[in-house]
Amino acid sequence: MRRFLAGLLMLPALLPFTAAAPQTAAAADPVKVMPMGSSTTAGSIPGGYRTDLYWMLTSSGQPVDFVGSVTDSTPVNLPDRNHEGHGGWVIDQLTQVATERMQTFQPDTVLLHAGANDVLQNLNLASAPARLENLIRTMYAVRPDLAVYVSTVGPMADAAANARAASFNNQLPFVVGKLAAEGKKVRFVDSRTALAATDVMTDGIHLTHSGNTKLAAQWYAALQGSPIVRFEAETAVFAGKAHSAVTPQASNNGKAGWIDDATSSATITVNAPYAGNFRVLVRGGNGSGALSSHTLTVNGGAARVIEYPAYGWEAWTQQALDVSLKAGANTFKFSFRTGFAELDSIDLVTA
Repeated sequence: MRRFLAGLLMLPALLPFTAAAPQTAAAADPVKVMPMGSSTTAGSIPGGYRTDLYWMLTSSGQPVDFVGSVTDSTPVNLPDRNHEGHGGWVIDQLTQVATERMQTFQPDTVLLHAGANDVLQNLNLASAPARLENLIRTMYAVRPDLAVYVSTVGPMADAAANARAASFNNQLPFVVGKLAAEGKKVRFVDSRTALAATDVMTDGIHLTHSGNTKLAAQWYAALQGSPIVRFEAETAVFAGKAHSAVTPQASNNGKAGWIDDATSSATITVNAPYAGNFRVLVRGGNGSGALSSHTLTVNGGAARVIEYPAYGWEAWTQQALDVSLKAGANTFKFSFRTGFAELDSIDLVTA
């Protein structure tokens, strides 16, 4: 068991979670997490990054309660749709509501993704880092034990805007460092490095489905205090009817499916940096209308069952499990068991 204590800055993660074996944690009060920001938080697709992050945390045995003044009606595969994301808002608008939101919802943790609209509007960017610091201090004035994770803003298609974003991002570690030196529980999250130009929609600003799932992985890694590496299912070696397909509704725009009978399987190679225990998160989808499952064997070992709830095709969920891996290449073979399900990716983190 690993305890994440918001009160101890020397720990690798700030979020007050108790990480148990996946899906075996005893009942506990959920951690209140406020996703805060503009359209990236609200979601350029329904749920945005919040859907994957919800499943990553809950399937890892970490109860979470998303809080905020906004409650969405979709997507169906996100059970908790509360957040504090407002499309088009700049830093100062978030500051204006921060005191009331902290008092009303009393979050334990804030995931802050702010500043993109200041960059796009070229809005007094010389003062943007100071204004972001003021936003964070406003929250701490109400919630002094708050844990705040501060993300970089994402890539932008316009070259001038992208250069301004890079300049803004480069200043964030200094803002975070200043606050941390005062004893504030604040962490810098460089999510920008995980995103490619192809993870931006044709509007040149908002994240695609692939971009949102990659952003979720960066939040999860920060909360866990762990590195994270993704292995795409479309790179698998296939048998039987199984094969890959291109889709804009998946990580890196590809998925694996049609593991539909006893002859069909998809084998994904996962490279581990050393021999030891790891956690993997399997991103799968199920549009069959009933619970479906794969049999998973790791390096030819004992069979495990991975189940996927039926939210719809490409309505992905994440299923976590702990595994012991050897250094280097490890084979994850997904075979038909019941129903029909697709695979999108496997994320590797420390257990």
